[in-house]
Amino acid sequence: MIPELLRPRSHLLVRQTTGAGKTFAVLCTLLSLAIQEHRLLTTKLKHTSAEAFDVQALNTLVVVPNRELALQMGQWASELLEHAYPQMSRGKLVQWFVSGSEYEIAQRKYLKRHGAPAIVLGTPRALLELTSGRSAVMTATAPRMLQQLDRSQDSEAYVRQLIRVHKESKQRDEVTADGLRGLRRLVIDEVDQVLRVPGRNASDKERKLRLDKPRPGQVLVDRLLLETCGLARLNAEVQQARLLAWQTRAERDGEGLRRSTARGWSKDRDPALGAPPAAPKAQPKVEDPAVQQLQRAADLVGRQTLQVTALSATANSGARHWMQKHGWMSSRPRIIDSADEPTVPASVTHHCLVVEDHDTVRNFQAKDDRVPDPSTEETEGGVWDTDVAQRSAEAQLSAMDLMADVAANTLAALRPTGSVVIFTRSDASTTQFARVLEEHGVMARDIMVHFDETLRQRVDQAVVEQVGSVTEPYRVYLATEESARGIDVTDAGLVLILDIPKNAASYAHMAGRTGRFGRAGTVVSVVPVGRRGWYESKMRGIFSLLQIKPLPAPFVE
Repeated sequence: MIPELLRPRSHLLVRQTTGAGKTFAVLCTLLSLAIQEHRLLTTKLKHTSAEAFDVQALNTLVVVPNRELALQMGQWASELLEHAYPQMSRGKLVQWFVSGSEYEIAQRKYLKRHGAPAIVLGTPRALLELTSGRSAVMTATAPRMLQQLDRSQDSEAYVRQLIRVHKESKQRDEVTADGLRGLRRLVIDEVDQVLRVPGRNASDKERKLRLDKPRPGQVLVDRLLLETCGLARLNAEVQQARLLAWQTRAERDGEGLRRSTARGWSKDRDPALGAPPAAPKAQPKVEDPAVQQLQRAADLVGRQTLQVTALSATANSGARHWMQKHGWMSSRPRIIDSADEPTVPASVTHHCLVVEDHDTVRNFQAKDDRVPDPSTEETEGGVWDTDVAQRSAEAQLSAMDLMADVAANTLAALRPTGSVVIFTRSDASTTQFARVLEEHGVMARDIMVHFDETLRQRVDQAVVEQVGSVTEPYRVYLATEESARGIDVTDAGLVLILDIPKNAASYAHMAGRTGRFGRAGTVVSVVPVGRRGWYESKMRGIFSLLQIKPLPAPFVE
């Protein structure tokens, strides 16, 4: 992966095991490139340091899905530069941006004092506010090679010109200051979380809604790519082609679409309604010929143009095809895929506890040997079967109390030596759950405390005032799947998942917060049995897909 970043020849898609160090390796490489180019400008090209930083302004953009990961990468960059290059101006090399009033004021002041740095990293929403709209304070410019394009030509002629310019850029060995200007590296970490592409089983309504209302990460990258790698001329035509090509399944199948009920009735077979109307023929798919030509072309990547790098442990072919279809990558990106390695580190031990009721917790059963009891079919699962928004305050407190009780007993039995990360439902309140945990003797903090020094000092002071000391055998952090995506809690020895994972990728990312860099770790999942054992059955499917064999927890009879 690192050689591909140092000598860009194609777009890059990286999929490796969680905890393998992808993000850290990319950050080190980007910092090395920025320092190398700065030295080139100041020595060989005879620029002053200020002139060199002006040339390098915003030539690398790193997009991450959450502010926790952005702050962690910022900490890494600061520590690396402080120890390796203390004479370099950190503010000129790298800055990071996240949403939140407590961060935005300080970030903008720092940006105003130092100017746009060589490397900008942050969350999609924060970067959108900085680079677009009336309040924009940074502007991403196209590499100088692409600024010579004539955007008044028709689509096909424009694409031919675009391909010619890229070929010329690859043939130039000599690097000039103009060749180093503009956005030339775009890195999207945890790309599947940034995109959240509708799955293969998504409804037409979900797909159409996504087309009409794209996520902030998609808006940001679309805008940057269309404006900086020469495709702005095609934007309107491509979007119009996609809208014209969109047809819902109901439109394709006509009014005769079957809607079967549990009793087997369908509108098509009801004699009282007459014969169903003939389904209209599907309209041919509309595609811009220029886009087709562009997809058949070779990678338009070189040292003086733009390289897109996408990383994730669980990025699948659907995400790759989506990026190619939307022009984020060409048809032949360089793919680095450790498909022969497990998604979750092999050094992690997995347990799964099943909650039968408030008094009964048992180990996960690899096979379903239960005899269905019709009298309990409608009550099994309890409040866990109800969305948080639909629960009463009493039911929500009952569910949290049950989870906190299991978590406290698990911690007491395992006695972890490192930090503990507890995952809760994404739609639940971590603040409220922290108070419930405290009633069970567990002092828990939001995961954000781990990455924010000021917030950590404030929380520690509150603990001192309450209990007189912050000395603890281990630190417990509360997180959701979204807030902990991609982060590294170095000493995390235990992960508790008090949630039902959405899918195998969701479980892999939560479990991947421990066992990082080959260290040993333990993951304990806690799920209700569910109606007819559905939740336990779902966990069987997840473990099977990830090739995980959970072991019985020794502290559960």
